This record gives sequence, structure tokens and C-alpha cells, in this order.
Amino acid sequence: MSKGFNQLFKEMADQSNEIFFIYNNTEKQLEYINAAFEVITKWKSKNLFQTPERLFKIIYKEDLPYVRNAIFHLIKNKTISLLNFRICQPDGNERWIRLKITPILNDGKVDYLTGIGEDDTARKTNIFNMQQVLGWKDANLEILSHDLRGPLGTVQLLTTIINKKLPDHTEIHELTKMIADISQRNITLIQNLLRREFLSTADVVISKERLDVIWEIKQVTDIYFKLQDNIKKNISFTHSNKSIFAEVDSMKFLQILNNLISNAIKFTHDHGKIHIHVEKLDKSFLIKVQDDGIGIPKNLQPFLFNKHTQAGRKGLKGEESVGLGMWIVKILTEAHGGKVWFKSEEHIGTTFYIEIPLGFEF
Repeated sequence: MSKGFNQLFKEMADQSNEIFFIYNNTEKQLEYINAAFEVITKWKSKNLFQTPERLFKIIYKEDLPYVRNAIFHLIKNKTISLLNFRICQPDGNERWIRLKITPILNDGKVDYLTGIGEDDTARKTNIFNMQQVLGWKDANLEILSHDLRGPLGTVQLLTTIINKKLPDHTEIHELTKMIADISQRNITLIQNLLRREFLSTADVVISKERLDVIWEIKQVTDIYFKLQDNIKKNISFTHSNKSIFAEVDSMKFLQILNNLISNAIKFTHDHGKIHIHVEKLDKSFLIKVQDDGIGIPKNLQPFLFNKHTQAGRKGLKGEESVGLGMWIVKILTEAHGGKVWFKSEEHIGTTFYIEIPLGFEF
């Protein structure tokens, strides 16, 4: 006699390393959960059949409102939901869970909730590690180019001075021309490198994850903090909440921050102040990047976010403008459903504002 569908499903689920569950929403009872639950969470499942609410006790405290609201939203709107949240194992270890919940309807009402969950910790850890590497790369690339363009420009200037001091010395002129040409080629190389980096970032295919925005920003600012002596700027970072969770594309988000901070460095005098602040709003979060630099002339302000903008200017140390930085900030912010604007006054400074939705529909 062939096995019934229910028996086949149970045997399949019992052998899976993913969590399978069936919850009777009408009776408020858990009807099935497989062995993978105990393997992943390290918690016993037997008590869940009598008290399903125990599930909420293993969820990380800061993530619990998000999970509760997601389930409420799912039942109300009868839609499939994909959740990403943390749990605490009995020994205190933290794990990330990726859970897809599907409502089963009967006469227009949610009769059952079914779901598949997996341990997402390894993938999350890889993302965080990649963020740190890319954040370090972007920040150091910008600072390196900042440090190199200035000295190379100075070398070019010195060759001009030498030529003026020795107007009739042909051999010296030939040598200084070689030095100037080499310097220019290296400046152009730096510009092309940065331009390629910017243009590759402009690919606005967004892949959002539920991430802690404060943690993300710290990955960028910590690099600049360590390099403050090199860039000769006083950088600070404050935030309204210990953690602010939102759905963002981590790599694109880091590029927005790097572009804003590197822009502030370029137009702020040595030992000037650059302050980053993050504020949690009702359905969004707001980033402010403020400097006390030279400001943006009023005649250039309308063109600042244009691609290859005419508002591009040399930095205070002679850095050439790629003309793409603020355009990148704009398109990446808008790709997140956000908006960017700024306030600036010459000789006083500039403040950029980035507002991005938290991303949750509930």
C-alpha cells in the first residue's frame, strides 16, 4: 500500500536540515515541527505544542517587535512573508534565522500558517566580513588617492618653477618634462581608477537585507577614525538609537557613506570637523554628514547631483574631481526609495541629508 501524502511530507521534513512547521491559526495550536528546530535552536520543541508562544522567547529581544509585526501583517494581508531575525540559544549564542511563512486560506481567512526556516548565520557572517573588506578598500582607496594626487601635483608645480629658474638649460627642461609627464600619467591613472570604481558602483541592482544601520556605518567610520592623523580631520559619529534596523543593500549603502565622507574630507581644511549623525524616524532613518569646510557656491548647487557635473571642483589639496560622486549618492539613495538633499553656505560648511525608509511594510 502506498504511503499517503501526509506521511511522505513528514518523512521528508524529518530528514531535512531546515525547519518545517504547521501552525493552526484557528485553534492557536502548533500541529507539526520537525527535528531540525532542536538542531538549529538547541531548544526543546515538546513544550511548543502546549504553549506555542514559547517560540517568541527564543527570539532576540531587539528583533521581537519586528517578528510580531511581520506575523500580524501577514495574517492581516494574507501574504507570504520572508523574515530575517536573530535567536538566542540556551548557551547565549546568537544565530540568524531566515524564515519564509506562507498563509493557508479557508473561506478568505487564514486557517494555517506554514513555514520553512534555515540557519542563516554563515551567510550573514560572510556578508559582514565582505562589508568590512569593501569598506576598508573604498575608504583606503579614496584616502590613498587623496594623499597621492596632492604630492604629484606638487611635483608638477616644482618642475615649472625649475624651468623658470633655469630658462636656458635645455637638458634640465627635458628632464623636468619627463618628470611632469610621469606625474600627470599617474594623476590620470588615479582618476581613471576612481572613475571605474564609481561607475561600477552605479549598477543599481539593489539586493536588500535587514541589517543594523548603526553597525554598518561604524564599519566605515572606524576606518576613518584610525586614519585621522593621515587625513588631518576631526571625525565624529553619533546616533539616536543603539541599533536601527532597516532593509538596505549593504554594499551600496557603504558606497553612499564613503562618497559623502570622502567629499567632506576633500573640501574641509586640515583639523576641520566632520560629523556624522543618524536619527531614527517613524518609518525611516536620517543620516546627516556635516562639515565646516569651504561650502558649495550657490551657482554650482543646482548641478551638484548631475552626472559628470559642472559643479565638480578641485579639492583643497588640488584633488581633481571625478564628477560622479554625488550622482552616485543620489541614484543609490533613490534606489533604496530614499531622498538626498543638502544645505550649504560658503566659508561656513555643508550638511548632506540622506533619508531612507526602514523598509518594513508594517
